[in-house]
Amino acid sequence: MDMVKKVVVRCITLFISLCISLVIAANLFYRRLKVGRDFFRMKTYVAPQSLLDSELGIHNYIYLKNQGIKLHYVEKGDRCKPLILLVHGFYESWFSWRHQLGEFSADYWVVAVSLRGYDDSDKPSGTSEYTLMKMVEDLREFVLALGKDKCTFIGHDGGAVVGWVLVSKYPDLFERFITCNGSHPFAYKTHLKKSFKQMKKSWYVFFNQMPYLPELCFAANDYELLCRFYYEDNENSETFTDEVIQAYKYYFSQKGALTVAVNFYRNIDFMSSLQIPKMRIPTLIIWGTENKFLDKELAKLSARECEDVQVKYIDGAGHFVQQQEPVYFNKLIWEYISITQ
Repeated sequence: MDMVKKVVVRCITLFISLCISLVIAANLFYRRLKVGRDFFRMKTYVAPQSLLDSELGIHNYIYLKNQGIKLHYVEKGDRCKPLILLVHGFYESWFSWRHQLGEFSADYWVVAVSLRGYDDSDKPSGTSEYTLMKMVEDLREFVLALGKDKCTFIGHDGGAVVGWVLVSKYPDLFERFITCNGSHPFAYKTHLKKSFKQMKKSWYVFFNQMPYLPELCFAANDYELLCRFYYEDNENSETFTDEVIQAYKYYFSQKGALTVAVNFYRNIDFMSSLQIPKMRIPTLIIWGTENKFLDKELAKLSARECEDVQVKYIDGAGHFVQQQEPVYFNKLIWEYISITQ
């Protein structure tokens, strides 16, 4: 019976993915006719000065022996102080934490890690190299390699999804868990089945199930669709300036970088039986009320998976909340750290 359900769910998923892809592909090739032959020309970029700014932190690497890959990270602060680990989302990079690296470095050793395949971390080939559990084990070994007994985990979007599993599974490594616009996997799966609103917001999840087409679309016309993720969720032009967008274009123009981002979604199992223990670590959920990708209800549903939790909404903020509202976001973090010490 379970096998039949899995086949049915898989067929429905593929049907939705195909319908969305046909619409996007038709629009893509229509726009190719309007723009001309340069529409599909892949552009490459050099690193903008903002990525090389030493004020943001020092670039470093750790080789994970058990996982067999090298992870890139940016650190700021005294290594003797408590560790804050920052984990970015799936269409971002360590650079998304530029407003937090310096903010907390006076009292903490702040480390913004690049997930496997991202930025200057190793990019192993093969779709199966980007499963949720591989990323979980990467970060577990990464924390141990940093030499800390405990740390504070702060994750956004997909980085928070990895964090939900990591911190629940290995609670002894963490003092507190802070997630911003990243729902618990069970909450997301449950809500997706019941909410047509969330289904519409999740169009990119289904679209990314397809081979080849997502990478082609995201790169077309100078990464236009990729940039729409940032622009459409944000009305403040000061958040995603030209220099910030150049930084993201630089990383995603590297060979295989877009495929890495898409491969996580290709590994999503909508019928997964993954067992995730109840979250025992003190947890703070931060959510932008105008999130165009994740329904606000997901914050409440995720809170049900925790024993000790607070939910804080940032009115008017979208999905990229730590970049859009860094002052208020950082204030919430400071307040939560102070009451959970």
